[in-house]
Amino acid sequence: MTVKFVRKRIDPGKASKPSYRSTTVDGRKVRIRVIDANSETLTADLLAGFRASIRHAREENRDMGLID
Repeated sequence: MTVKFVRKRIDPGKASKPSYRSTTVDGRKVRIRVIDANSETLTADLLAGFRASIRHAREENRDMGLID
């Protein structure tokens, strides 16, 4: 087994267009981002989903007057 060290930044590529699934749970609408595990852009899709979650959490914190 060979270990390879990468010192430069890895480019995950461009994420595919996100698809969403809306569902109602206890009378509340929930928006779920759907990611295809077999897609060629899985890494970029996961990164885009993570960034969207962080952006949403920071917006909520700002709205509540909390500092992030």
